[in-house]
Parts: sequence; structure tokens; C-alpha cells
Amino acid sequence: MFCFTSHVYQRYCLASCVVLALVDKSLIVNFGRINAAMKAFVSELKVLGLWESTVVVQFSEFARTLDPNTGNGSDHGWGGNHFMFGGAVKGGRVLGRYPSDFNEGDADNLALSRGRMIPSTPWDAMLLGTAEWFGIPPADMDIVLPMHKNFPAGVLYDKAALFDQTPFA
Repeated sequence: MFCFTSHVYQRYCLASCVVLALVDKSLIVNFGRINAAMKAFVSELKVLGLWESTVVVQFSEFARTLDPNTGNGSDHGWGGNHFMFGGAVKGGRVLGRYPSDFNEGDADNLALSRGRMIPSTPWDAMLLGTAEWFGIPPADMDIVLPMHKNFPAGVLYDKAALFDQTPFA
């Protein structure tokens, strides 16, 4: 899919509304394609009777800075996003902390210079509850998620926080 991100065009987007409009249109088309694929996937899972025992978790391995760099692009940053969906997922919510301000020196100390954001929620937050939902026993969690013990329990989500039921219940 063309122009999912604006890496190539970012420097032009700031100078040309026409190119920005093309990038925006391409993103809308691509997100529409992803939405259609997800709908078809969910529909098929429901037909097969597998929807309630399925979870899809999406992670971005990095974020982008919010401010442009000297080449009018953006650099790799911290504080990415992820989402999950499935038949047993407690959906329709945003978890984690949303910054109160995007300017350096914000009250939450999440915003750094050049639009870099410090993550408030580790990847392990969603993965812990998902692993529990899949039936990983507590004794094996250090093998499956070796980093989870490095975070306070208050920032990790257990299966009760993420799911309405366990698979095959």
C-alpha cells in the first residue's frame, strides 16, 4: 500500500497543500482497506465459531517525533501506540495515560524536546493480560514475558481488565 506513512513526502507536505492532500487521501484509502480486511476477518471468525476465542494485538515498534526534523521529516521516537480486538476483549476504551500537554516541561513530565514523548505504559501492560487469557500460568510468566517484573503492577493490565471471558470458557 502506497503512502501509509509520510516518510517520503513529509518534507513536501509542509510546503505543498496538494501533496499533503494526496498523502491524506492515501491514508484514508489505506485505512479503509485495513478496516474492510478486519471486518472480513471478524465475519469469517464468527462464521467459524472462533470469534470469542480470538484476540488480535497490534504493536508499533517505535513512534515518531511530533516535531519535524531539519529535513522536514520526523525521527524515530518513543511512546508509540497499540490496539487489540477480539470477541472477548473489553473494547471501546483507551488505556494508559494521555499527555495533558505536548510541550516540553508538561505537568506529567511526558513531553521532551522536539516532540518526543515518554511512554507511560509498557508493551508488557497488554501482553500480560493477554498471556493470562491464553492460559499461561503465573509460574511460566517470567519465561513468556521476562520484562513484566520490571514494571509496577499498577501499569500492567491483567486478563480481568482486558477480557470479558477466558477462551473456551
